[in-house]
Amino acid sequence: MRLLYIFPRTTPDPFEREAEYLRRREILQRAASPGTIVDIRELDGCPPAIESRRDAYAVAPSVIAMAERLEREYDAMIVGCFSDPAVDGALEGTTLPIVGCGLAAMAAALLLGSRFSVLSPSAASAAHVRDLVMAAGLLDRYAGAIPLGIGVREFVVNPSHTLQVITDSGQRALAQGADVILLGCLSLAFTGAGDELQKRLGVPVVNPLRVALRTAEMLVAAGLSPRRLSASRIPQDGARANEVSAGR
Repeated sequence: MRLLYIFPRTTPDPFEREAEYLRRREILQRAASPGTIVDIRELDGCPPAIESRRDAYAVAPSVIAMAERLEREYDAMIVGCFSDPAVDGALEGTTLPIVGCGLAAMAAALLLGSRFSVLSPSAASAAHVRDLVMAAGLLDRYAGAIPLGIGVREFVVNPSHTLQVITDSGQRALAQGADVILLGCLSLAFTGAGDELQKRLGVPVVNPLRVALRTAEMLVAAGLSPRRLSASRIPQDGARANEVSAGR
């Protein structure tokens, strides 16, 4: 099985880009099942991180273009951002499974507890999480999002500080009624801090990277692929009426 992890950003520094590519690919490969090969590709001409709705919209055309261009090379794809930028659009133009990390993490949370909370980098991203939850129809299982006040590219700079911040924020989430914690950023998920957080809090901490990867593997192994009608494939009113009258 061959999977593609779409890294929806452009790292300005080529040396940092190569180092981050190698680090993330090693983590992805360790998280994958035996026999699964995971490639990682960055986008070109995009923001260096997704930290706002504007950034998420900015990467959308490149995500869709990469998914369509490389469809024949892979069995499934993962879009590496909790806000799932352009996943729905990419599905319209391809036939293979394309998994968004946010929705996959929320789906896993439903199996682990009654209410989940999301640890999100900033106040702006935390506000956006509610929109994602509402779109998924899961507001009744949502305890809220906690802003961490740490930039997306800063999680790896001071690991001990990151761990302390997410520990404090996780305790706030539990006080608000959550019994499952979601890491609401893939850069945070790649630090591995979620494992220690789970030990400290004593509740499930969902790493969206691992869940999205295993979800993609599961869909391929089960022979399942989402289907979305693109505008070019939707029948005209007359054609639709004929299909209905013909019992199709």
